Amino acid sequence: MTLLAVQRCIEVRQEIGWTEKRIVETSFDMKLFEDQITVKNDTFPLTSVFDISFRKKPDKDAFGFLYLHTSQGVRTFYIKEEPKQLVQAYQQLKAERPELR
Repeated sequence: MTLLAVQRCIEVRQEIGWTEKRIVETSFDMKLFEDQITVKNDTFPLTSVFDISFRKKPDKDAFGFLYLHTSQGVRTFYIKEEPKQLVQAYQQLKAERPELR
């Protein structure tokens, strides 16, 4: 399995303590391989992925959204950097392999 692209995704959650409320950010990687996409403990075969798209404002610190369109529905992930490398690698792979179209 050859790794083609990696995209850093962000998970945001709130924790409430005795005297404060904290916002905790953690990150994880979305990895594109020749036959699948892995996100944390989830694996999506490329035959079940229809498209990858994103929306992000140009502001450096703004959160954006990465959409993974699959046969099980659309999965949404928070991002801080534009996923151009991931999207281009997926589009190129989709163009080269007719079974993914």
